[in-house]
Amino acid sequence: MVRSPVGASPAPRRARGRAGDSAATRQLIIDVAAREFGERGYAATSLSDIVAGTGMTKGALYWHFESKESVAVAVVHQMFETWPVLLRGVMDSHDDALDALVAATYVAGRQFATDPVTRASKRLMAELPPEALAKLPQPYVGWQHALTQLITQGQERGQINPGADPVGTAQVIVASFFGMQQVSQELSARRDLEGRLDSFWALVLPQLRPVSLS
Repeated sequence: MVRSPVGASPAPRRARGRAGDSAATRQLIIDVAAREFGERGYAATSLSDIVAGTGMTKGALYWHFESKESVAVAVVHQMFETWPVLLRGVMDSHDDALDALVAATYVAGRQFATDPVTRASKRLMAELPPEALAKLPQPYVGWQHALTQLITQGQERGQINPGADPVGTAQVIVASFFGMQQVSQELSARRDLEGRLDSFWALVLPQLRPVSLS
């Protein structure tokens, strides 16, 4: 019988350790880049700024990213990957679809207020060159699709007014939210975003409640 060498088993663990270290390093670069891009903007941020923030060498950064543009694209991609997870968490934590619909906008608002990747991504999508934007998903459509599904489910459960058009309602909510967060950013650094959401839902909720509850 052929036996495995005594020292053979640790090798896979070491390989997994290296993979974990690599993922952690890549995430560190993204986190630092998000902070720099969010504060300085794309044009004013250099790879040297990002390298300095990570404390690593430029060669180490190039192991993960080939250019400043590729780092910026990775930052925005992370935002797009985060949104579905957040929305699913909101939907799973609310039995009532209308409550989930409202909660989703407040959760998104907190992301813009507190998450550097989200804030940087919003700025990068306005500042990246067209060839970089072409590498990214189309903005807003994922939100619209998710909210359309949520509204449809709510109507099927009797939780949302059946007369509301799911697609049109989702489009209005998404457009209103992103408009509000932009105005809030310009006027108060998003400090008043929650109040703006309160006003929005005070206006819209009566139209979405089931007729028996309106």
